[in-house]
This record gives sequence, C-alpha cells and structure tokens, in this order.
Amino acid sequence: MLKPDASSRIPRSDTMPARPVAILLAKRELGGDDRAMNLNSVSTETRELIASAANRLLAAGANPAQIAVSTPARRLLGLFTLSSSFKKAGEGFLLGALVVTTQGDVFEPGLIIRASLKVLPGHQAQSAQERLELRRKLLAAKFPEDSAVLIDPRPLPIDDLDQLAEENGPLVLQEIDVDGFRTQQLLVRWMSTASDSDLRPLKDYLNERVELAITGIAEA
Repeated sequence: MLKPDASSRIPRSDTMPARPVAILLAKRELGGDDRAMNLNSVSTETRELIASAANRLLAAGANPAQIAVSTPARRLLGLFTLSSSFKKAGEGFLLGALVVTTQGDVFEPGLIIRASLKVLPGHQAQSAQERLELRRKLLAAKFPEDSAVLIDPRPLPIDDLDQLAEENGPLVLQEIDVDGFRTQQLLVRWMSTASDSDLRPLKDYLNERVELAITGIAEA
C-alpha cells in the first residue's frame, strides 16, 4: 500500500456518513421503473461513500497517487514513429485492492511505480531495466519527480450494477436475503485468493483502510 507522507490528523468523528444498509443494496423484486430508480440511488450513494473515503485521506494530508494512461506507439503523418508514452488522468488513493478518487470513481490498481530514475546498486535485471524505462517515460510525460504513479488502473463499473455482477475483480455484487427480500450487496475481495466467505462489505473495508492510513500519517 502506498504510505501517505503527511502528518496532520483528522478527528475520529469525521467518519464516512452513516447510512442505512440500503446504501449498498438493490432490491431485485421492484418493477422496471422503480428498479431503475433504486439502482441509480445505489450507484449515487456508492459514489458518495467512495468520495468520502478519498476526501478523508485528503483532509488528513495523504498524498494521492498519480493516475497514468498509456498511449501506444504510433506513426505521425506516415513518416515518423512516436514511441509509447503516458498521459495524466487524475489522482487517486490506493486502499489495498481499490483506488478511490474524490470524484467517487473506483479502480482496480494495475501497475504501481515511482516516477524516479533512482536505481539501487546491483539492480541490473531485465525487469529492473524495464521499470527504469517506464520511469523515464513517466518523467518525460511531466509526472512529478518521485511521485507514485498508478499505470492503467481499470475503472470498475459502479454505475452499471448488471455489468458489475459479471465482473471478476475486487468489487463483488452478491445476492443476500434481508427480511425475506432478495437483495444485492457490494463486497470487496481484498486479495485475489480470498474466498467468498472472506469478502468484506465495501463500507467496512473503506473505513478500515482509511483509519489505517490516517494512523500511519499520524505516526510518521
């Protein structure tokens, strides 16, 4: 996990907004129009939950990671070849299996690398040289020196719960029974090998990770 390097603390009372269980549940028995409205509400409230986590980290002084999107090599005017590069695509906070933003977006992390040309003595392996080339390209693309960069993190479709249900990633949509209603809950597979019984509710997972990060900031 990327360790924030600021030292400010925010009050314990500034936690994510307390909401009813329905924030992460979508009732499947509803009619078409009602179900669409309910799913939209779930998506909106999920975004608020994610944005709240990111804003808590920002208020605590955490440094967000840069988000980079790779651009493939291409020919210019059919004459010159431009090598592959990166472009900036915002900022996010790495919370274990998820990357969250203040806009309420959430990503699967992808490759994490630091934009620096520093190389430890003796690290001459092919993989080390490849990572060094990535760092050069990140610096050439004007990413801040020594910043943590998330390369090509994958957006998770929280605005489309039907698509999310088909995902095989860190966010899992699971059907449960609440008071006789078949509902769906957003859970986090915090590591790829975690079993279904070990999944964590999204709200609990974010709270735990944010509290851990804030404790690290205070102790730095």
